[in-house]
Amino acid sequence: MNITKRKIIWIGVLLFLIIVTVRNCTYSENTDQIFIKDKEGRSLILHGVNVNADAKGDPLRVGWPKKQDYADLTEKWGFNFVRYLVLWDGIEPKKGEYDTIYFDRIRERLDWCYDLGLYVVLDMHQDLYALRYGGDGAPDWAIIDDGEPFEMQSPWELNYRQPAVIASINNFWDISRGHGDLQEHYIKAVVELVKEFKDHPAVLGYDLYNEPTMATKEAFSFEERYLQPFYEKLIPAIRKVDSENWIFYEPSALGVNQGLRSGLDVLKDPRQGEPRLAYFPHLYTIDYDVYDRYIGFPIFISKWAASRNIEVKKQKAPMLIGEMGVNQTSTGSPEFMEEVLNMFDKTSSGWAYWAYVKKDKWSPFNDDGSNMDARNLVVRPYPQSVAGQPSSYGFEIETGKFWLDFYADSNIKVPTEVYIPKRHYTNGWDIKIDQDEKLWKTNWDENKRVLQIFNLSDKNIEFKITIHPRSTD
Repeated sequence: MNITKRKIIWIGVLLFLIIVTVRNCTYSENTDQIFIKDKEGRSLILHGVNVNADAKGDPLRVGWPKKQDYADLTEKWGFNFVRYLVLWDGIEPKKGEYDTIYFDRIRERLDWCYDLGLYVVLDMHQDLYALRYGGDGAPDWAIIDDGEPFEMQSPWELNYRQPAVIASINNFWDISRGHGDLQEHYIKAVVELVKEFKDHPAVLGYDLYNEPTMATKEAFSFEERYLQPFYEKLIPAIRKVDSENWIFYEPSALGVNQGLRSGLDVLKDPRQGEPRLAYFPHLYTIDYDVYDRYIGFPIFISKWAASRNIEVKKQKAPMLIGEMGVNQTSTGSPEFMEEVLNMFDKTSSGWAYWAYVKKDKWSPFNDDGSNMDARNLVVRPYPQSVAGQPSSYGFEIETGKFWLDFYADSNIKVPTEVYIPKRHYTNGWDIKIDQDEKLWKTNWDENKRVLQIFNLSDKNIEFKITIHPRSTD
């Protein structure tokens, strides 16, 4: 059977499973949502990007962005979050030897992020297991392909069906094949990364492994048989050297990215006190992932949201989306983006767009001004930090209405902060707060485009905040 036929059958199975398990096309607000907290105890909501896709092929493994490009993330687009790609072959290019110069380059960029107020998750990234296969991740010495052949395919995802790639991935995940030292080296490399940056003030946490999967018949038992035991080794190893920062973990990419349920069991955090584990799935729904178009109604988005809602309640963890993005030149991309981002407002505490590039059909950030519809969607008002527990927030791009409902925590003395971009409020904005005027005050930072809301009460009271564009009449 040729690769194209295999792919069609594989996609058909996924499509069938998704369609037959859809019960409705709506998604409900996660009212029991858990949030990552800042040092003052505020609930964090993170909007940002992946930095940077071209680090994969860069000999220095850092990509093109300079400090001003990082500054643009906050100054132009109001982001407060970066998922920063780190590569195993950058950390450990030679077996057992760690590249301190690579760490220095990472540290320089973390310093930029801290100066700019950007939270950073260090993402242990891989695609197709290694650069040799048109992807990124493992160093050459960690590739064990059993002598299987490889022929480069297009699009790049088809390389997952190449025999050498299958063998290399299987030899990493299935330690019964006799190569358990690969996982041992990977875990040691992650721990070395953690040792280097655990005290850096920009670092929020670590993403354990980007898009783990096996592109074989074992894919649907992969989480139970391989991924869960791997995480149960890696998390305690990290906690031996860092008990404070957050650990972000992903489900299997295959199927879950598209909307199927994850089979991960509840993970435990061995740190003392409340766990600091965050669920970090990706979203690439099957209509775009396969057909490169939005079908016009959100059946796949709804299925994705319903699956994640069940999982996050089971895991009892904050959920942020590590990757989401779309070809902005394809049919229906603005409608798709609007639906997805509105869904994220209801079900998650943040996201990172894939990816930060300036000349790409996926990018809302192109220098030539293309893909402006997408930029107007990802650059949106949102509560960056809430002095209490958010119960609802969202944005209607058609009307410019933004709302935030939350229960204030009187023990938190710093303000709630809301980013309000000028692009949606060119004539200014008006605010309504459904609470006694004696119990709150506001402050506006024009440079940062941040509205601060102070709770003046000594009680835990509810705030309902609405912002509308100011009328020119």
